[in-house]
Amino acid sequence: MIIQESLVSMAADGIRKMVIGGELRQGDKLNEPPLAERLGISRPPLREALRTLEAEGILEQTPRRGYRVVVLTDTDIEEIYSLRRSLEDFALTLIERHRTPEMFDELDAIMRRMRSAASAGDRPAVVQANVDFHVGVVAASGHRRLVHVYRTLMVQMQLSMATNVLTEERSSGDLLKGCERHERLLSSLRYDDPNAVRKAFDEHGELDYVGTAAAIDTKGDRA
Repeated sequence: MIIQESLVSMAADGIRKMVIGGELRQGDKLNEPPLAERLGISRPPLREALRTLEAEGILEQTPRRGYRVVVLTDTDIEEIYSLRRSLEDFALTLIERHRTPEMFDELDAIMRRMRSAASAGDRPAVVQANVDFHVGVVAASGHRRLVHVYRTLMVQMQLSMATNVLTEERSSGDLLKGCERHERLLSSLRYDDPNAVRKAFDEHGELDYVGTAAAIDTKGDRA
C-alpha cells in the first residue's frame, strides 16, 4: 500500500511538472501507455494519479476520450484571479496589524530560489517559486484557515501561472522579468505603507491576468 501510494504521488507530481513547464498545455490529451512508460509505472497507479489531478482541477475526463488538461475559460480565469486578490487583500490587512522583520525571511529565500531557477532557464521551478511566493505572503498573515483556502485555489491557478510565465519568457526572451515583478512586490511589503502595498499587488494581478488571457487566446486549437 505504501509503495502504491508513493507511485501515485510520484506520477501526479511528474504530470504536474509537465503542465507547469508547458510540456502539457491546456486542452492537451494524455495518452496513458506512453505516459506510464515515461514515468516508469504501471497503468493502475497512473490512473489513480490522473484521478487525483482531476480532483485538483488540473485534468478533466472526457467521455470515451480519456483525460486532458483542463481548459480555463475567461470566466474561470476571472473567478480565480478575483478570488485570489480578495484573499490576498485580507492577508495584507492581517500583515499590517502584525508586521515583524522575521516574516520576510521565507519570502527572501523563495526569491533567491526563483532567481536561481530563472537564471538556469528552469520554467517549472520558476512557476513553483511563483506559487510559493504568493502562498508565503498569505502564510505571513498567520491565519491558518486562510492559508488552507488559498493553497486550494493555487492548485488551479498553476495552470494560468504556467501559461503566463511561458508568455512572459517568450515576449522578454528570459524568465527574469517575472522575478523582477515579484521582487517589487516584496520590496513594497517591507515598507509600512498600506496604499503602496495594495497598489503593487493590484498592478501585479492585472499583469498576470492580461498575460494569461493573451496566451490562451493565441493558442488556437489547444485552447
